[in-house]
Amino acid sequence: MKTIFLVPAGGRRSQAAFRVAPHVANGRARGVDVGLLEVPASALARYAFFSRLPRADVYVVHREFLSGYEIRSLRRLCDSIIYDYADAAWTMPDTELSSVLSRRRAARRARRFELICSEADQCIVENMMQAHMAAPYQDQVRIVPTALDPDVYTPGEGYGHSDALRVGWLVTGGDWEGLIGIVDRLADHAGPMQFSIVSDVPYDGPGRDFVFWSSPDPTREVSRLQSMDIGLAVYPDDGYSRAGSGLDVLRYMACGVAVVASDRGGVSEIIDHGIDGFLCREAEDWPRYVLRLAEDEDLRRRMVEAARLKVVSKFGLTEASDLLWSAIGAA
Repeated sequence: MKTIFLVPAGGRRSQAAFRVAPHVANGRARGVDVGLLEVPASALARYAFFSRLPRADVYVVHREFLSGYEIRSLRRLCDSIIYDYADAAWTMPDTELSSVLSRRRAARRARRFELICSEADQCIVENMMQAHMAAPYQDQVRIVPTALDPDVYTPGEGYGHSDALRVGWLVTGGDWEGLIGIVDRLADHAGPMQFSIVSDVPYDGPGRDFVFWSSPDPTREVSRLQSMDIGLAVYPDDGYSRAGSGLDVLRYMACGVAVVASDRGGVSEIIDHGIDGFLCREAEDWPRYVLRLAEDEDLRRRMVEAARLKVVSKFGLTEASDLLWSAIGAA
């Protein structure tokens, strides 16, 4: 049985790096005939791409929106089309919907989402909110968590023993204004508490003298996570975040970082509140839970250990691959 994954151009360096590429390697190790191809962005290149695709038993389309012509082209080449996504593919964050043009773009995305879901033979998603969005257009919906390799994302040696407690932020997207508000509420505790923020935009808000800012660098991602004691995952209350991926939180959990996160979407399905992390609904929850973790090292350690165990047992690459290949029918 031959399976081919199609990912957006540059997808090997984005979500597909977690959701697709590891499973391709895992499948090959299992003896599965599997390949991965990137779909070009331009219309002319796409026409040539779809006209030259090889025959396969299954095509798995990850996150890419296909036109009617492209879907028909795949139908002639395979027995089954599976659409895979792990975020709110049908919409955009509210912060990106301020103009008429952006709202039209979001409406077009919603129509394309409906088309690919209804024309596929099955949808594979990451969480229940995503499953609910696909359900009106597709009867066959399976939940497969995004894989995280616990042998790559590991706690550092002696984490939690630095002189100052490090509160960190390293998430995809997220609520920047919300983060600034949290740091502002914790600024009186700066000194014994320091902040590590990894973002595209330099931090210039409250408590800046105690903030260690750095730009994203994939080669240093794990070491930066390992340097944190408490990780913040702050998301706005919009449709995009409510259906969002829990991958940011899983990376904290795997690297020995105690998590305080917004009670949103996939995050709520991962964290057991008070056991392996804290979920926040109100603005006052953030400083309360951060300070509780800062003041109770035993609680922090218990949460870190429970979180790491959950990642290994439920969200590891082997477990996720078992679910994925079972869903595809190539187990």
